[in-house]
Amino acid sequence: MLRNLRLWAKITVAMGAIVGVVVAVLTANNLGGMTSLIHEAERSALDAYFKTLTNGIATQSRTAEALSALVAGMPLVQERFDAGDRKAISDLFAPGFARMDKEYGIKQFQFHTPPATSYFRVHLPAKFGDDLSSFRHTVVETNRTQTPTRGLEGGVAGLGIRAVVPVFHGGRHLGSVEFGLAFDQGFFDEFKAQSGVDAGLFLPDKDGFTTMASTFGKDALLPAAVLQKAMAGEPQIGHHRQNGVPYVVYAGAVKDYSGKAIGVVEIVMDSSRYEKALHTARTNAVLIGVLSVACGLLLAMLLAHHMARRINTVVAAVGKVAEGDLSATVSLPGRDEISDLARATDAMRHKLHTLAQSVRDNAFRVHAAAQEIADAVGGQAATSTQMSSSVAEITSTMEELSASSAQIADHSQSVVDIANQTLTGTRDGSDAMQTVLDRINDIRADNQRSLQEIIELGVRSKQIGKVMEIINAVADQTKLIAFNAALEASSAGEAGKRFSVVASEIRRLADSVTDSTREIEAKVGEIQDSISRLVITSEKGSSLIVAGSSASASTAEQLGRIVAAAGKTSSAAQQISLSTKQQQIASSQVVVALREIVSASSHTEQSLARISEISREMSDMSGHLEALVRQFKLAATDSE
Repeated sequence: MLRNLRLWAKITVAMGAIVGVVVAVLTANNLGGMTSLIHEAERSALDAYFKTLTNGIATQSRTAEALSALVAGMPLVQERFDAGDRKAISDLFAPGFARMDKEYGIKQFQFHTPPATSYFRVHLPAKFGDDLSSFRHTVVETNRTQTPTRGLEGGVAGLGIRAVVPVFHGGRHLGSVEFGLAFDQGFFDEFKAQSGVDAGLFLPDKDGFTTMASTFGKDALLPAAVLQKAMAGEPQIGHHRQNGVPYVVYAGAVKDYSGKAIGVVEIVMDSSRYEKALHTARTNAVLIGVLSVACGLLLAMLLAHHMARRINTVVAAVGKVAEGDLSATVSLPGRDEISDLARATDAMRHKLHTLAQSVRDNAFRVHAAAQEIADAVGGQAATSTQMSSSVAEITSTMEELSASSAQIADHSQSVVDIANQTLTGTRDGSDAMQTVLDRINDIRADNQRSLQEIIELGVRSKQIGKVMEIINAVADQTKLIAFNAALEASSAGEAGKRFSVVASEIRRLADSVTDSTREIEAKVGEIQDSISRLVITSEKGSSLIVAGSSASASTAEQLGRIVAAAGKTSSAAQQISLSTKQQQIASSQVVVALREIVSASSHTEQSLARISEISREMSDMSGHLEALVRQFKLAATDSE
């Protein structure tokens, strides 16, 4: 049912209920407190009256004690008491006792000798000498302790307020003097007259309690059990109604001189004014409560209507926001929570406005981007298809290239072997060439030595020519001499004949020598020509040997370079072989990768197809989102 009520009605009902409950609780609490306060006031008043009564007893006791002390301190009294002169004491006090009894309520005035023997009763002069120790304990106690004693105590004439003071003479204890004041109906009548409340004294007996004196009636108002509790020292409060008048009764114990409870005093007080005050307070509380509820309901209604109007303003603004109109601001003056709600709502509207504007812009961009993505994805899908085909072709090519790489690797290994063989052959050729070069150098050295020897031979042949010239000169001279001798021999005739023969022989020998020398010179010349030709030939051979050595060295160098080149060729062939093997492995891996790419391209193609589909859906959704966002009215110029 509450959900169908308007907010102002709910607030009014809630505030009314709260105010009613609060007023009821406060009224009940105040009434309870007022009742307790009134009862406490009653108790305090009665307690004060009770203390007044007990203070009256104490005052009377101190008065009696003062009178006893006055008499005990009189030297004449002390002297006559010590002398046992009753007559003198009687003459001194008996004439004025009647006035003391009438005007001051003094009922007893007597002297005692220890322990408690009546020496002289001023109030009853004819009676004396009786022993009082059996019931006059104050007298016994005073004469025993030689100190004053006062308080309530029973006697022959009943309960009375008594004071007993010891009497001394010359420092010697003589006995005691006692004054007894009335504690009877007159005491309570006087108490009522002075305080305005009734009081009564009830003494315990075998049947319960008996009335000793009372200003309210013959019997106690509180039950005997309650009086027993009061007798035990626990004051009691009770209420009594008589003839339509309410009374509150206080019961408290009354103690004798020794502190022993001897009876119960009831203080009876008319509680009409308290009850009237309580009734007035209750009536006022009810009226105030009703008025408070009415005022609370009125204030609640006014407050609820005020809050409802402000809330309706916020609700209307929120309704516009809910309809998509984000252009109107939500403004509500004030600093209360509803104003805070309006400001928060306006902040929310502003954020929604900003968000909607941003979403609109972004939706437009997203729509455009989605279309571009869709077109791009379509193109990418076609490209992916083409790339997939290309990759498949590349894969086939790479497979062929891998096979070729395997063959190249095999061939490159053969090339390595050939290069190694070439390197070995070139190294052997280089070594052989080096051997040839060494041999040529040896030949060159031998040729040089032969050329040197031939030159020396030429020199020596020239020396032989010189010798032959000498021999020819000698032969010429010999022949001249032989000619001269022949001439001399012919001149010497027969004697010279033989000498002529010898001279002829010598001349023939000389001719023969000349011929031999000529032949030798010819031979020497031939030899020298041969030597010259041999020298020329040797020099030419030496040149050829040098040229051959140089050519051999060049050839050896060329062979060395060939060996180095062959070594490099071998290394390059090995590197090529290794590279071709790595290329083969790489080609295989590329083939595997390409196959995976082909597979991935297939998945990519499928994914792109899905992305293309999603992008088209996203394009449609972004278009729908843009259309939805355009429903928000972000500016006054925006169309509905």
